[in-house]
Amino acid sequence: MDNIFEVSFSDTLSIMSAKQGRNIAMVGASGNIGSRTLAAILETGVHTVTAISRGESNATFPAGVAVKKGDYADESFLVNALQKQDVLVIQLGFMVTGQQIPLIHAAAKAGVKYILPTEFGSDPYAPFATVFPMLAEKKKYRDLVEELGMSWIAVVNNPWFDWSLKQGNWGINVKEKKAVLYKGAEAKFNTTTLKQVGEGVAALLSLPDAQLETFKNKPVYLSSFETTQKEMLDSVFRATGGKEGDWNIVVRDATDVIAEGREEVAKGNPFAFVYEFYIAHMQDGFGGDYHEKAAKDAEILGLKAGNLDDAVKAVVQEVATGN
Repeated sequence: MDNIFEVSFSDTLSIMSAKQGRNIAMVGASGNIGSRTLAAILETGVHTVTAISRGESNATFPAGVAVKKGDYADESFLVNALQKQDVLVIQLGFMVTGQQIPLIHAAAKAGVKYILPTEFGSDPYAPFATVFPMLAEKKKYRDLVEELGMSWIAVVNNPWFDWSLKQGNWGINVKEKKAVLYKGAEAKFNTTTLKQVGEGVAALLSLPDAQLETFKNKPVYLSSFETTQKEMLDSVFRATGGKEGDWNIVVRDATDVIAEGREEVAKGNPFAFVYEFYIAHMQDGFGGDYHEKAAKDAEILGLKAGNLDDAVKAVVQEVATGN
């Protein structure tokens, strides 16, 4: 378990030399990552936030957030909702990323300067980025932002640590005390908690103009931990008071698991790629470890080190209580 960059947000705000308030529009502000981002942005106390949602949405937002509801296919609605906004943050699910297109066009017509498109994932410049269509296709949205005269910032956080652990996507099933350790995927990788992603975005958008411009048309790298699958499992043992003998643990060759996943995809199960996706982040040289980049950006954003065991304990508690 190496250095980690988990933000202590109150400390972050005091560390930053100056906080610049902006008008920030958000799409997807009630989702897994959107809700954390919205809360963190509001906590800064310097921004004006507008949540844009569909007319039929039942989503609710905190007091003080302006809400604009309408049809995403209605350009006039979107342009009107985005008037006088400095930043548009788009946090949509990976299955509906195409819905960004009308939002990006409307933002350009409304004069929005920055767009944070639906990235919130893996390094777009990593070797594995061309392997997975959901990563490769993100480039067209970044390109569109530039073509229309705006600037993008891609938030890189790798698969969300806590959400992924709870789902068993790291090969560790906390609830059933089962684990599959991947031989050939023992390298260190970065991963970020949902909370830190939100707080990292808030810190980013609170930077003075001169500092924010250094991220223009570039990624910002967020990371809670640089760790390995085995270190993660050991932390789960500490959190549960268990030991290896209490678990059903198997070791499998990563190439075999990847081959099986590809066979399932070929048979019509598009979600079988998830095994290969997570394994790719744990393989040496594929791009899952961006520790140096995260350390540099953590210093700029004022992010401080946290604790892997604390994050694991929180997930274990959620699993135990069914939350």
